[in-house]
Amino acid sequence: MATATLIHTDEEIQKDVLAELKWDAQVQPNEIGVSVKDGVVTLTGWVDSYLKKWAAEDAAHRVAGVKAVANDLEVKLFSERTDADMPRLRSVRCSGMPRCPRTRFRSRSLKVGSRSRAR
Repeated sequence: MATATLIHTDEEIQKDVLAELKWDAQVQPNEIGVSVKDGVVTLTGWVDSYLKKWAAEDAAHRVAGVKAVANDLEVKLFSERTDADMPRLRSVRCSGMPRCPRTRFRSRSLKVGSRSRAR
């Protein structure tokens, strides 16, 4: 008896990997870029923990048709982030949260006596 082999295109694999990342609660799919060439998945972008990096790789391996995964995700720990990263991080964390505050953070000065101090 002959068995049928199911061939997955790179576009189908990419779509399935993105869906798997969206399903995984440990990973934010908008932090991760997915590209596929000849069944080899490449993950790019940055995440805030090694756990998320490994979870993204595991999610890609769960998809049918994936031959290999190149995990090029960069881990930026909270202490390594710059001020320029904060608005993006905040928008990711607040997405889908109705009670997330939308205030802007500013430096204010507090005058005490004749000296002024930044708060």
